[in-house]
Amino acid sequence: MMRPTRLRRSILLLAASAAWGGVAVPAAAQQSPADVVRSRNQQVQRILQAHPGDTVRGPDRERLKDVINGLIDFEELSKRALGRNWAARTPAQQTEFVSVFRELVRASSVRKLGVHRADSVTYRPAQVNGTQATVTTIAWKDRRSAEIVYQMHQVGGEWKAWDVIVDGSSTMRTYRDSFTKEINSSGYDAMFARLKDRLAQEQGEG
Repeated sequence: MMRPTRLRRSILLLAASAAWGGVAVPAAAQQSPADVVRSRNQQVQRILQAHPGDTVRGPDRERLKDVINGLIDFEELSKRALGRNWAARTPAQQTEFVSVFRELVRASSVRKLGVHRADSVTYRPAQVNGTQATVTTIAWKDRRSAEIVYQMHQVGGEWKAWDVIVDGSSTMRTYRDSFTKEINSSGYDAMFARLKDRLAQEQGEG
């Protein structure tokens, strides 16, 4: 069963990957892709500043999950992560996979908050080509830096990320390699059963 490393969990936070629920976010159609990423990161930092430890409890915990993962287009990420195995699934299976995958990432994204804290973030000008965009940022923490690249596209007029790359490590490719390996080894049904087991474990620990 795939377990994202601490670094890859931070991808889905600092970026490190699902709708932002009830969080008020300015309409992405009125913002540049870089502004969308900046707004999300600022919201993350505001919540974390109110909780100096490594745990966030109460309503802020669910809100933080929403903010952390709100930038990610989980349907597109799921499609790319499953690769050719996506087309082999029925529409019902695709919908169920996206739902379980999203909830697994949400549940695991707030387990170790230290990886999400940044002293500062530098935003480079976005590279935009129609409905596609690439946003590159440099996150600084304790004088160490990480390059975080967001591969984005427009969904319903909003900019969403289908991949986040930290220092050259692609979130989407990491998941795709893991899913493909498990499916080739034991089949889709067994892989998906383990995914659901991992979600139940994460939710139980949360």
